[in-house]
Amino acid sequence: MTHEMADIMGTSGLAWYQWKKHGSCTGLSAQDYYALSRQAYQSVKRPEVFRKLDKPVKLPAKVVEDAFLKANPKIEPDMLTITCRAGRIQEARLCLSKGLTPVPCGRDTVRDCRMKDALFAPIR
Repeated sequence: MTHEMADIMGTSGLAWYQWKKHGSCTGLSAQDYYALSRQAYQSVKRPEVFRKLDKPVKLPAKVVEDAFLKANPKIEPDMLTITCRAGRIQEARLCLSKGLTPVPCGRDTVRDCRMKDALFAPIR
């Protein structure tokens, strides 16, 4: 199952990590947790401009955040955080309720990247 989640979670190892850290506490089976994760992933529109990229680009993390907010009008700025690591945009982290409704992120979740020239890889 973790191998099948690599397309949205990065690697099967990261999928396993997410299950151990978050999924195992939900009361869901691994299969149901991963199905719910895929449903959540599919509910977010990835900005078209980034899907057209054919190579990584350097840009401010704020540009990524603004593009996600524009593509997903029901998401408010406090419901999304863009993270970076080692000079790269790592993820757009959207905070959701158990029912998959966007909610404000808790302080422990917000990791706003403030880089002005973070490397951003093309997305699907």
